Formats: sequence, structure tokens, C-alpha cells
Amino acid sequence: MRFGRFLQGALGVYAFGLMACTSSEHAGIEIGNPEVQAHSFSAHFFVDYGFGDQADSVQLDGLKLSLSKISAYSSYYIYVSFDAEDGLTLWPDVASDAPMTIAFTEDSTTTIDDWMRAFGDISIDDEGLLKEIGAHFAPVALAPQVTGTLKMADKNVPFVFSLAGLDSFELRYMQDRLDTAENGEISLMVRFSVPTWTEGLSMTMSALDGDTVRFDALHNTVLWDSLTARFVEAFRASHYETYFANGTSEDEYAEDLLDRYDVIDSNWVSNGTFVNGDDWILVRQLGGYADSSVANNTMTVNVTYPGPYSYSVQLIHEDIPLLKGRKYKLIFTAYAKDSANVTVRIGSYSTYDTEAFQKHVTMEPIWRSYEFEYTALVDDLFARLEFNLGKNQTKYQFKDVKIYRID
Repeated sequence: MRFGRFLQGALGVYAFGLMACTSSEHAGIEIGNPEVQAHSFSAHFFVDYGFGDQADSVQLDGLKLSLSKISAYSSYYIYVSFDAEDGLTLWPDVASDAPMTIAFTEDSTTTIDDWMRAFGDISIDDEGLLKEIGAHFAPVALAPQVTGTLKMADKNVPFVFSLAGLDSFELRYMQDRLDTAENGEISLMVRFSVPTWTEGLSMTMSALDGDTVRFDALHNTVLWDSLTARFVEAFRASHYETYFANGTSEDEYAEDLLDRYDVIDSNWVSNGTFVNGDDWILVRQLGGYADSSVANNTMTVNVTYPGPYSYSVQLIHEDIPLLKGRKYKLIFTAYAKDSANVTVRIGSYSTYDTEAFQKHVTMEPIWRSYEFEYTALVDDLFARLEFNLGKNQTKYQFKDVKIYRID
């Protein structure tokens, strides 16, 4: 168990408590007992040329990057000794082991076991609900370039692409996009997609510098700018943070991933009808204690020790997608045995900031339906819906919880 750390959030100080649960050693988790387990981990790095007539139009013979860190991003319901926003460092164990030079173009025959030996005995701990795996890269200082050949007029012409436009970047892969074996081993497949990098660009119109095509600040600058802007996207990650040499940065999800959630009228609350307790989490912390039960499509939370804060007892649903600027509606029906103020919010699992809305609701000893419309402030596919039920010793009931896109 790690030593405790207080986490700042929009509602005040967040600290996931160490109060024991009857059904799990993971403090605070009760309803549904989210499945958390340790995972062994491996990584593999390679170049993907795609298929079809254009598969050999651009060939790479040199793509090396400096790997400085591999991180796991998870949601925690216990004290942790690190900042969840920065992730849990899986590698390196020892600072002197990093950075490691990864040669993508030399890995076509390398097995996953070889990378396991290189990284050591990496294991993702069983204390958090895994969201993403991140790999942080930078250009290799002594050779910040990509080399290969470009087919021009049926001839393979050498090219050099300068990485001087990039400072560093982190590739993040969502948990459901990782390869998971039956034994729970997670394989991170970092592939550089050449078609994604070059598709639609007039590479064959490039100007030669002697017998070589150069893409840099002096040669083929328009193409260089395009290739630089596309470089990180070509790794086909779910989510990436890019830091450019000019001081600008980007924090974006892959467009095809956002499209999956850019749907009107879809309900993003799984098990909002409370068929059972799955997908809901009860957190008890900072002097708060409650128990829960599900029956007749209704969730009951009985707060026996309310604690001093509204967030001393929380009913949480994770992985609520938010697309910046999109409008949503939250609908739920609720009852309180005694009139009580409840805080309802949608916020980040890692920073605990409010990312959509925060409302104070007076629940009463009568079933009532509540509706809130809100606009997402950020893109976040892992936001959490919270019903903060602390400060009042009473019994709450919920049913028919829904979140819809409405614009």
C-alpha cells in the first residue's frame, strides 16, 4: 500500500480513504467491485507500410526515437504517492536506465520477449482501474531525422526528414486498444503507419538536393511542415500530447476515436437502470461511511456516517465521454429519506477538476426527476459522474440515470 497523498479538486481536498470494505481490499470500492488486477506488460515497436499499390512508395531505413518513460494512467480509490495526472511510471525503475533508443526499422524480427528483457520485469499494479498506457518519446539528439527511400519516376530516391520541428511527444493508447492475452498480459504495440504519415501528399513532386530529397526548414518546407504536423498522428495512438520546437503544443484524441463518441441521442451511462451494481462505485472517505444495495432497478445508498464533506461519500460512474463544445443532458430520478443537499458534477478522474458542470440539488422524501443540460468544456473520454452524498446522515435512492448528447 502506498503512502497517502491528498488530491486537490474543484470541490476541495480529495483523498481516497483507507476505510476498509467488506468485500474488497481496495478502499472505497463497494458497488460492483470493479475488476482490478495486476497485469504483466510488454512492448513492441515497428513500422507499418499498409497494403496496396502504394505500400512500397515510401520505405524507411532509419527511424530511431529516444524513449524516456512508459506510464500507466489509472483511476484510483486509494491513497497514492504520485500525481494521477502524471501517471504511474512503469519504466524506468532506475532513472539511469532512460532514455533508451528505440530503432523502429530494426525490429521486424524482434520478439516481444526481447523487449521484456530490455525493460525488465514490468507489471501494472492492481490498485487502479487502467485507462491508458503512455510512451514518451523525443528525437534522438545525435540523429534527429528519419531516413529512407521515396519512389520517384520508378526510381528509389533517398530522402532525409528532419525532426527539428519536434521537441517531444507522448503516445497514449486506451485500454481497449491494447492487446490483452488470456493470462492478462498487456502488449503495447507502437507502430508507425507510413500511409497515415504520407497519404495525400505530393511526395513525388519533391525537389532534389543533389541526389537526395530533403524535408527540413530549407528544403521542401511546405511538405516538411505537413509531415511534421502528421508525424505523431502516424503512430495511430488513441490520444497524444505533442510539444513542438516552436514552443506550441497539442493535446488531442485521434479523430476516428472521437467520432465513435460524436453521436446524438446515445445514452452514455451504462447500467443506468441498475440491473445490478455493475459500473457504479461507492467511495467512502474522510470520515464518511455508507453501504449500498440494488433491488427493483433502484440503487440505495444508506449514509450512516456522513463525514464533514459532501465528497466524504460519493456514488460514481466512470468513463462518461465528453466532447468539447457538445451539449448534453443528464436525467435521473432520486429520493432522500430526509431532505438533504447533494452535489452533482462531472469531472476528471485524474485532476478532479470540473469538466462539464457542478450543481447543488435538494433531494426530498419524494421521488423526483432531475434534468440538467450542460456543455462539455474539454475532450475527455474518461470523465466521471459524481453524486456527492456526504454531510447528511440519510438514505438516498436513485433510478433511471441517463446522459444524452442533445445537439
